[in-house]
Amino acid sequence: MSRTDNVVKNILFGFISKTITTILSFVIRTAFIKTLGNELLGVSGLYTQILQVLSFTELGFGTALNFKMYKPVANADYVKTKSLLIFYKKTYETIALVILAFGVLLIPILPQIVNGANNINIFELRLYYCFFLFNSVVSYFSAFRFSYVNAIQKNYIQTNIDLVFNIISMVSQVLVILVFKNYLAYLVFCSSVSVIYQLFIALVLKRKYPILNLKNNSSSYVLPLNEKKEIYAEVKGLAVHQLSSIAIHSTDNIIISSFEKLGVLTVALVSNYNLIINGIASYTTIIFSSLTSGFGNLVATSDDEEFRRVFKTSNFINFWIYGFCCIALYTLTPPFVSLWLGKKFLIDDGSFALIILNLYLQGQSEVYNNARIAKGNFQRDKWLALTQALINLVLSIVLAKEIGLVGVYIGTVVSRTFYVCLRPAATYRFLFGRSCKEYFLKFSVYFIVVLIAGSVTRVVFNMLFNDVTLFAFMVSLPFVFIIPNLLFVLFFFKSKEFKEAFEMIKSIIVRSKKMVTK
Repeated sequence: MSRTDNVVKNILFGFISKTITTILSFVIRTAFIKTLGNELLGVSGLYTQILQVLSFTELGFGTALNFKMYKPVANADYVKTKSLLIFYKKTYETIALVILAFGVLLIPILPQIVNGANNINIFELRLYYCFFLFNSVVSYFSAFRFSYVNAIQKNYIQTNIDLVFNIISMVSQVLVILVFKNYLAYLVFCSSVSVIYQLFIALVLKRKYPILNLKNNSSSYVLPLNEKKEIYAEVKGLAVHQLSSIAIHSTDNIIISSFEKLGVLTVALVSNYNLIINGIASYTTIIFSSLTSGFGNLVATSDDEEFRRVFKTSNFINFWIYGFCCIALYTLTPPFVSLWLGKKFLIDDGSFALIILNLYLQGQSEVYNNARIAKGNFQRDKWLALTQALINLVLSIVLAKEIGLVGVYIGTVVSRTFYVCLRPAATYRFLFGRSCKEYFLKFSVYFIVVLIAGSVTRVVFNMLFNDVTLFAFMVSLPFVFIIPNLLFVLFFFKSKEFKEAFEMIKSIIVRSKKMVTK
């Protein structure tokens, strides 16, 4: 199967899975809020981010090893691939134990982090946290298997398995919430499903890919010391990137909860917005994470000019998809929350606008980041990542204390802008052998077009729909879909990127139809 066929298959199955799980997520969230309340929802969001922070212990080994695996897989080098898998497995078992140790050390200080959960006693807070910690630790024992699936560009296998488990699990979660009306019962059930999932995924992937059966003759496949040193050298650079990513993506809820004037109730309000935003953005993530393994394969098998051409076309598609998604989310999310949960669940307009701006900046650099990962040599821009992390933490904490929730997201956007601008400045020539001016020119044009299209869409929406009703919301959907996309076409239909993107998408649609009809 060709590289493009694998990308198409990953996207197709990813979309199907995400549509089903997104619908079920809203059902679960509604049942959770109505039955268990906002305090427990806020605690769940907080604990999820605490465990994401602890994942810093991973240090970027996953990215480094995935990068190392592209070439031996492309060259059908069985011995090298299996040696990497054995090394990966042992590394992640160690990481799981380290996360467990650090997680246990946090238990005594949880009451200082959790503010606003007045109806939950300290024992319950600590007990609930232990379940989150357990689920996080268990998830690392299948990581090495997924790295191989990613390297052979068959992410759809994991997607399909996840879909079956998610449907069974999420439907059962709703029943557990409604029948038992007890958070502890809900957590026990979720942990049980995590264990069963790990056992099942191990069984299925070992049968499908015998190379993943590492129990037999594993001593014959020892990764050479010089290659381990190469991986450790990459990890030194990636560790800083890992820290930066966590500081940007996984600290907002912790900062919000740590201030008494905000607390876990504000975390709960924000988490409802994030459920919507992440649900939509996850579709784009499916597309571009599928392209990541494609970029890795491209680096291993093609020349630099082909790599640059595919990047430019993918980057244009990236702008179009994220630009449209951000415009639609900015226009439709507040009325949707009002209809879904009520106006008391809304956050202030300033914070929401910054959340969307951060999403656009993050999304518009996603293809660049994927190309960057595929090329390796993570030492080049590691200090930029560290600076970004420091800017985010310092600004978010200081401004949250002074001006509340909006201050948290000012820190996030400022740090994101710093990184989005300086990373290409430092690495574009390394990736493509050209000046970064061509990248920033495109980036600026794309951003201006999104601002224009977003402003026009919002003005038209506000003119036509003054009252938030279900009927008005449904009638507005075609306008929100047509206006920005029409403007994008008018701005770019003569460009080379538009023509190449059109051909690429047409090819993907044709291949998708063939796969569906098989």
